[in-house]
Amino acid sequence: MNVFYTLKSSFSHPIKALRTAFAFLLLLCLSACLSSCKKEICYFDYVSELRNNVFLASDDEFSLRIYSVKKESPYSADGVPREMNVRTEIWLVAPSGDRECNVSFTFADETHGGEMSYDNVKAEYYLSCNLDVSTLSTITCSITYGETSRELIAQSVLSKTTLSPEIVLKNLALSEQELFSAMTDKYGFAGEIYLRLIYEDSPYYYVGVIDRNGKTNAFLINATSGKILAKRES
Repeated sequence: MNVFYTLKSSFSHPIKALRTAFAFLLLLCLSACLSSCKKEICYFDYVSELRNNVFLASDDEFSLRIYSVKKESPYSADGVPREMNVRTEIWLVAPSGDRECNVSFTFADETHGGEMSYDNVKAEYYLSCNLDVSTLSTITCSITYGETSRELIAQSVLSKTTLSPEIVLKNLALSEQELFSAMTDKYGFAGEIYLRLIYEDSPYYYVGVIDRNGKTNAFLINATSGKILAKRES
């Protein structure tokens, strides 16, 4: 009887150890499986308008703005992101809008530009072309306005301290978790995002988070610190 008890005890401890090890390995496998199945959302994939650089120049008569942008086509704030096209948008404030106005500049050893249209609502001349100038620091433009001409060198507003659009959006998603979580499920993000660099004395970011009903949660963000300065719903 004592011998049987001794043999039983000697076998029971290794068996328990094996069961514990097996259970632990099974738990690790299940955790790994669940982790691999979890969908990681990259909200930057849902940006349907991106303005990632702004260039400015002015003199005593003219004010020039150049935007490096990507926009979806067709362009619609309906909460559905579509394929984007790269654009360079040029805006010029002149003494009046009753003269023919042309702009030209050199990019990648080629001359671009042409006659600018006049926007009566904004009271500005406008030209758009299919170029990506986002990495430039300056753009030298030749302006012909009626019988006069001049050269304006537009400087980028970006600096070493300016946060990238990707970082700005990532930080916003973390600070506004309730909003982003409510629009996110296992299938992805049910909306689209407008992300624009703007400049008013210093650089800022406008971020618009748009749901499928067209409702927009808008944020004004400091482009250096990433701090949310204002937000509203519309």
